[in-house]
Amino acid sequence: MSERLPRDPLLWIAMLAVGGMVATLGLASYAGYNSGMLDLGAMAQAILSVSRGQPLVTTGPGGNFSRLAGHVELIYLAFAPLLTLWPSPQPLLLAQAALAAAGAIPAYRLALRRLDSRLAARCAALIYLLYPVALTALLFDFHGDTLAMPMLMFALDAADRRAWRAYALWVGLALLCKLYIAAPVAGIGACLALWGGPERRRAGLITGTVAVAYGALAFFVIREAFAPPQQPGSAAAAYTSHYFGRLETLGATAAPRLLNALVIFAPALLLAWRGWRWLLPALPLAAAALLSTGPGSGYHFSSHHYATVTPFVVMAVVDGATRLRVAATTAPPGTPVRRWRPDLAFTTLLVALVSAILVEQPLNPAFWLPGGGLDPSAYGVTRRDAVKDRFLAEHAPPPGAPIAASMFLAPRLIDRDTLFVVRYPDDPGGERLPSLLPQVDYLIADALFDWRVPGERQVLGGPAYERHEIAAALRDPALRLTAARDGLLRFERAPTGLAQTVAVVPQNDLPAQTAYFGPIRLLGAEVTSLGGRRLRASFAWTSAGGLPTDRSLIPVSHLDGVEGARIVHLPTFALMPTADWRPGAIVREQFELELPPDLPAGRYTWLVAWYDPARPEAYATDARSAIAGAPPAAIAEITVPPGEN
Repeated sequence: MSERLPRDPLLWIAMLAVGGMVATLGLASYAGYNSGMLDLGAMAQAILSVSRGQPLVTTGPGGNFSRLAGHVELIYLAFAPLLTLWPSPQPLLLAQAALAAAGAIPAYRLALRRLDSRLAARCAALIYLLYPVALTALLFDFHGDTLAMPMLMFALDAADRRAWRAYALWVGLALLCKLYIAAPVAGIGACLALWGGPERRRAGLITGTVAVAYGALAFFVIREAFAPPQQPGSAAAAYTSHYFGRLETLGATAAPRLLNALVIFAPALLLAWRGWRWLLPALPLAAAALLSTGPGSGYHFSSHHYATVTPFVVMAVVDGATRLRVAATTAPPGTPVRRWRPDLAFTTLLVALVSAILVEQPLNPAFWLPGGGLDPSAYGVTRRDAVKDRFLAEHAPPPGAPIAASMFLAPRLIDRDTLFVVRYPDDPGGERLPSLLPQVDYLIADALFDWRVPGERQVLGGPAYERHEIAAALRDPALRLTAARDGLLRFERAPTGLAQTVAVVPQNDLPAQTAYFGPIRLLGAEVTSLGGRRLRASFAWTSAGGLPTDRSLIPVSHLDGVEGARIVHLPTFALMPTADWRPGAIVREQFELELPPDLPAGRYTWLVAWYDPARPEAYATDARSAIAGAPPAAIAEITVPPGEN
């Protein structure tokens, strides 16, 4: 009976609840433009490339490369038909959530078989579904190691019931998920060989041999065969250097790494230590991630690299409870024994509690607080996200055209061979993009980049995140700005576009205006019609000093009462930012714009203000980030003619 699909309604409710939750949050992150090209978009682009006859090809900062030259995620080939029917990252999120939830079935069956208790089976399933690093992996885009998590759970269950054909199938699928899954699979083989009976010992030896052979094949043969020709040295050396090239820095982060190790293993240790043998297969990958010195804090427990810990924790918990049960039944009469049921119930409760505290999901009270899960940079969907939808629907480059796109806009544009990111996380100065621009025909940027994370000393992301890259595009003689709306910009190779100029002039020659925005003074302004809904705006500014030198302030105009159509002054935003102004100099900017077609005809007041990008709320360009608290100043009345349908 334990080999069949369980009929316990609580199991299926738990699977639907957790699977539905992570799927919903994943889709919400995508809908809110909070899932980036790294990693979700890159995975989707690679999988979709298979329909064009390519071997999982995606675009990195060095150009196109196959993912078979990286993590060797052959399992992604199985998702190619799905993306051919639905060319979007969304089906990947749904499929991953469904597969992960299904892993609760073998966890349930394993505990039911070992402990002959429906309570134990439910606890094991809940530990699997709610384990902190399982949830964080599922909420971290789409990855091969997250797909391997349920497959390893199925393999452990099959080995426990000696269903060797099913075991071989699940082990094979797990190996295909990522090259380094060979390590935990080899660990399963070692456990079976060392502590199993004759039948399991033989299976363990075969498993270990296959895992080591496949790992070597993937690392030294497949990766090398698909390595980009421009890559210096061997692919294996490049891989090792990327993740472990700065081991001398480990000492400075030893304390947080140890704390993360506790989060990864401690929630289940009350019982798992008694089944410690089954924790051993999880250690190589967990230790490698904890020691990684690659980009970002890859050692953090929220990384997807720890997904494969979960099935071994469940196995260790079940094994630990089994050992307590055996000890209790074999103890002499009158001997005090420790009962497994309270320990298992407490372990399940502790796992749920840690997840509720540490994982950003609805069970966490912080999820519902300001800045939590409903924040615009987490799972919140804002009105501007709808503007992005419209902008991309109207101005997305033609399918197949080589492009560069803003990090969180790029996943909507994956069906193409070449898709660079406007700004890569390791390039804060805009140094890489100029070398990439000759390879693209279009560039989609976001001057009000509204994804941001407030740090201790600075805001990561936020307005001005792509300032240097936008300046490079404006200065490129082959590109023209052809569309702009609410900070969203499209550049393309075209003979004409929306002109953007700025210069230091001897005096103001515009109609006099006076408004003060902290250290910045408006001297003159003018808005003229170029026919239809095309306008030319001119401004003259000056400063007596006191401008920040560590950042540049942002000028933004809008029409009174109109949402989703802010106008970023690109000349003084990117070409001559305030950090470059000299005290007393008169800066004259002029830029052209096209009002959106869905703006109703009528008469509007043009308002302008300056904002500080260091403020976490600067993406909203409202009073919270206004310079010196100065409200927007009215500088003109404009008449908008009827748009073309």
